[in-house]
Amino acid sequence: MSEAWWQSFFDADYLKVWSGSMPEERTVAEADLLWRALALHPGSRVLDAPCGYGRIARLLASRGAMVVGVDQSSVLLEEAERTRGDLDHTRLRYLRHDLRNALAEGFFDAAFNFFSSLGYGSERDDIAVLRTLSGSIRPGGIVLVETIHRDAFVALLSREGQLARRLPNGTLLFEDSRFDAVTGRMETTWYWQGPSGGGQKSASSRIYAITELIQLLEQAGLRFRQALHSSSGNPFQGKGPNMGGRVALLATRVS
Repeated sequence: MSEAWWQSFFDADYLKVWSGSMPEERTVAEADLLWRALALHPGSRVLDAPCGYGRIARLLASRGAMVVGVDQSSVLLEEAERTRGDLDHTRLRYLRHDLRNALAEGFFDAAFNFFSSLGYGSERDDIAVLRTLSGSIRPGGIVLVETIHRDAFVALLSREGQLARRLPNGTLLFEDSRFDAVTGRMETTWYWQGPSGGGQKSASSRIYAITELIQLLEQAGLRFRQALHSSSGNPFQGKGPNMGGRVALLATRVS
């Protein structure tokens, strides 16, 4: 079987480019959203899946949550360990794991899947990932999925087309995206050039409508509760030039 694109995508180049594009104030705002939406408190057991290089897991653990971060990328997990600071392993642990397979440990109070981490493979893959999250939390526990949704993505693409931005470290990042309305998949290639050199990476992702995401949650044994704006945490409304922007979906484990 050939390797899926995402199995090698999250490497040192990804870390160099994308970690530089994420300002600290955004990470703090996202941690604030999770703390409120998941009703966290010091001592809450939380699963961050996938956790990437630990930017959110680290903040939640520093606030007193007991966090386990899971990711399939050894490169990102090594960076997460390197930047854990003085948080010991009772507060913050990292595991390398393919989320399409169930986790050995569970009974978390909450789990979250943040920053458009679904849609890389098939619908079956995504349901498997969501079942892993569902199976990891206690009955009544909460799952949060944060992502771009199809309406917002199409509105952005139709208005701006190809996107370019300069990152805080001076790197120029250019995004060339093509969307297939029949399959719902976005094919994207990023090109970058900056102080640390240049390169390119390509990815393929299914962009789900919010209705489709809710159906996936329900197929994974979760009951949809509420849709929130990712930026504010207010109830989601799909209106305006960006159709509401990114969305955070809350669901609870049925049994």
